[in-house]
Amino acid sequence: DLLDDESLNEIEGVIRAINGTALVERTSFAKIDLNAILNIGAYADVGPETPQPFAESLYSHHHIDARIRTMALNAPHRLFWSLVDEWIQELLWDSRVPGSDASSDMEILRLKALLLTTDFVPVGSDDEPFGAATVVVQGVREMYDSFIVPDKEGDDDNSVELKGLYKLVLIGREMPEQALRHSWAQLMERGKSE
Repeated sequence: DLLDDESLNEIEGVIRAINGTALVERTSFAKIDLNAILNIGAYADVGPETPQPFAESLYSHHHIDARIRTMALNAPHRLFWSLVDEWIQELLWDSRVPGSDASSDMEILRLKALLLTTDFVPVGSDDEPFGAATVVVQGVREMYDSFIVPDKEGDDDNSVELKGLYKLVLIGREMPEQALRHSWAQLMERGKSE
């Protein structure tokens, strides 16, 4: 949402170099019809007869950094947004494990979350806090944004079927997994909204 067309075209070029058949959809604030990205059979045609340029793009990416990892942190209950927001700021802005004084070579490239919250106030807003809300967080490096989305059908804090949806996902380099999991667990306990 903050990039110009030239930058977006450059990013799309990188995506096409990785997967030449990938469908690229430009969105604003990640709003997209889910039918455009779910159950599309994106790799249904990949096989032994796949054209050579595509096969090379799948398997020959020595330029992709093998140190990049993805980590999912579950958030099975409603949290105080103010504490989650502080945790995210310390992680992204200070590049350290929240609650730790130790410096780190950690580099968070992407942060995504779907969380049940209370006292939610959108990033940069002076509005009054919302009560209970389902919040999406999108972050790239030091920048992040948050906004409310409609609750899932039949959503309540005790819905076993939906608890697995609520989590925070980190993509980055040199992430100290155990320390991050411990810090998140502490936040889950401290930030729990009864």
